[in-house]
Amino acid sequence: MKRFFIAVSIFWGVLLCSVYGTPIIGSYHKTGTALFYSIFTGYQELDTNFQFIFNHHFNRISDDVIANNKCVVIIRHPYEVIMSGMRYHQITPEEWVHIPIKKLNNKTYQEYIKSLYSDDEKISFEMNNCAYETINDMYNDIKNRNFNKNVLFVKIEDLYCVKNIPQICEKIKNHLGNIELEKLIEVFYRCLSTSYHRTHPINEYTFNKGFKDIHYQEIEKLFPNDLLETLDYCIH
Repeated sequence: MKRFFIAVSIFWGVLLCSVYGTPIIGSYHKTGTALFYSIFTGYQELDTNFQFIFNHHFNRISDDVIANNKCVVIIRHPYEVIMSGMRYHQITPEEWVHIPIKKLNNKTYQEYIKSLYSDDEKISFEMNNCAYETINDMYNDIKNRNFNKNVLFVKIEDLYCVKNIPQICEKIKNHLGNIELEKLIEVFYRCLSTSYHRTHPINEYTFNKGFKDIHYQEIEKLFPNDLLETLDYCIH
């Protein structure tokens, strides 16, 4: 049912993006889509005057729409996008991972990544494919598409510490303007009391244990030198 609501929200989001002034709530693949969607639909239940457009591929929102709409977008450490994607794409029922791909010898994405011998190979495959696109989308949006400073980027990792929630909610209220702070805080606490992790149950980085020198070297070749700095994450 939740997947249906997300699909409907995205569909209407595409249609309504021409309506300026409606806040856009966004995410990227494996950055916290289900969590952020639950938070803002939960808030809407408490404040029926609040309307928003949800899109889980924020990179697909046009430059013109970003320049004319306030946006709140959830992001994630790029290295953890790789690790989470590597695990998730081996188990997800999402349709796209079950479609044969010619360049993968007509195997599906899921079949191919599961067929790789080691986690080292799976991490490398993920960072060169799905995660590669997601990370570059986040990087480009933050570096080049925050027009009029209309986009407030929220790190999912900052939500893992309870004491951060009031401050994060206040930033969202100040950014969007039409938010009742106490209600938003209440919804954040409620939603964060439920785990939205699908492949790792604990709020912690996993790339520290999963990455080896070969992965860091590959990252240096694949991504811009200022990737972590642009996304405001610490150098490993």
